[in-house]
Amino acid sequence: MKFVPLLLFAFFGSVLLSAQDRVAVTFKTFPPEYEVFSNGERLSYSLRDDGLRTYFLPLGRTRVNLTAPGSSPLSVGLDVKAGMPWVQAKLEPRQGPLVLVKEAATGRLPRSVAFSADSQKLFVALQGEPGVDVYDVPSLKKSQRLVPSEGVQGGFTDVLVQGGEVWTVQNDGRIHAFDAKSLAFQDSHDLAGGGNAFLTDLGAGKFAVANWDGGQLTAIDAASRKAVASLNLGASLRGFAFRNGLGFASLFDRDQVAVLDGSTWKVKAMWNVGKSPRPVAVMNGILFVGDMGSAQVSLVDTASGKTVKVVPVPSNPHQMAVSADQTLVAVASRGRNNPSDYQLAGPEFGKVTLLDRKGEVAGAVWGRNQPTGLAFSPDGKFLAFTDFLDNNVELYRLIR
Repeated sequence: MKFVPLLLFAFFGSVLLSAQDRVAVTFKTFPPEYEVFSNGERLSYSLRDDGLRTYFLPLGRTRVNLTAPGSSPLSVGLDVKAGMPWVQAKLEPRQGPLVLVKEAATGRLPRSVAFSADSQKLFVALQGEPGVDVYDVPSLKKSQRLVPSEGVQGGFTDVLVQGGEVWTVQNDGRIHAFDAKSLAFQDSHDLAGGGNAFLTDLGAGKFAVANWDGGQLTAIDAASRKAVASLNLGASLRGFAFRNGLGFASLFDRDQVAVLDGSTWKVKAMWNVGKSPRPVAVMNGILFVGDMGSAQVSLVDTASGKTVKVVPVPSNPHQMAVSADQTLVAVASRGRNNPSDYQLAGPEFGKVTLLDRKGEVAGAVWGRNQPTGLAFSPDGKFLAFTDFLDNNVELYRLIR
C-alpha cells in the first residue's frame, strides 16, 4: 500500500453551515504557497490569526488537490463532516536533491536517529517509550526494539553507532550498549549524570556524553566503559561537535560557544555567537552554529573564531548533521512554537535545510510537527529525520 503523506489531528472547532451544507475545515499544509482545488476549481479560504487557513467544503466524501510552485501535487480524499480533524499535509519538492523514499510510524516521541555502519539499518531513540526502534533501510520496515535487560520507563534521548556497538543514553543518566551486529544487549552504566543527554563520536574508540542542563561534558572510553575526562561548563549545554582534536560546545543560556582542546579536555576559548546557540556541526574548517533565538545559522572560521557568514533558516533550528563526504550540513528546524507551550504542535511544520560548504542553501524539504532527530547514512545515499510530535520517521534519498 502506498503511503499517502497526510496526517489528520483532532480539532473540534469546525463550524457547520447548515444553510449551505458546508463545513469549515482547517488546513495545516506546507509549503505555505499552496492552493486547494476541487473539480478543477481553486477554492477560496479565510485566514486564521495563527496563519492557518479555513476552507468551506461540502458535506460528505470529496476529493481535493493540493498544489504549490516547485512541488509535486497531492490528491487527498476527505470525509467532510462537522467536528472533523484538521487536514495536515505536506508537498514534496518536484526536484531533488532530497527525494522522499518512505515514512513510518515510530514509538512515542522519537528523539534521535542513527544509521548502522553499513547503512542498512536505522536506529530511533524514543523519549516516550522504553528503548530504540530498529528499521530496515530503505523499506523502513520495523524489525525490533532494543531494550536493556533491566526494567526501564523510557526517556531515551540519543543513539550512537560506534566501533561495533550501538550506544543509547537515558535521561536518568544511564548509558546502554548493544552489539551492532546481533543487536544483543551488552551492559549498562551510570555515566551521563542524569537529565537530558546526547552522544558525540570522538574517534579512537571514545565518545562524549553531554548533559543539557547540568553542563557536564564527559569523555568515555568505549572498551573500558570508563570516563577518561570530564568538564563542567556551568551552562546549559545544547550542542557539541568534535573534529580534528577540537570540541565545540554551544552554551545556550550564555550565547557562547566553548572551544575545547581534545587532548587536555580544557577550554581554549569562548566565542560569542548569535543568540541562544543550539546545534553545532563542523565541516571543512567551518563551525556551523544554529541560532535558536534569531532563526539563523552562523558560519564561524575554526582557526580565528570569526563569523564569516550568517544564513537565515526556519524558526527554531534544533539539530544538525554532516554528510559523510563533508559537503553538506543538514539543519532541522522545529518551526514556530505553539504560543501556549513549545511542547505542543505549533502553527507550522518544521523544515530540513541543506547547506553547502559556503553556507548556500542546496535544498530543503518540509517535515511535519517538530523534526528533531537527524542523520546522514554513511554510504551517502540517505538522510533520515524524525517528526517528534507525530511519532514518525522520514527517509529521503540524496540525489547528487
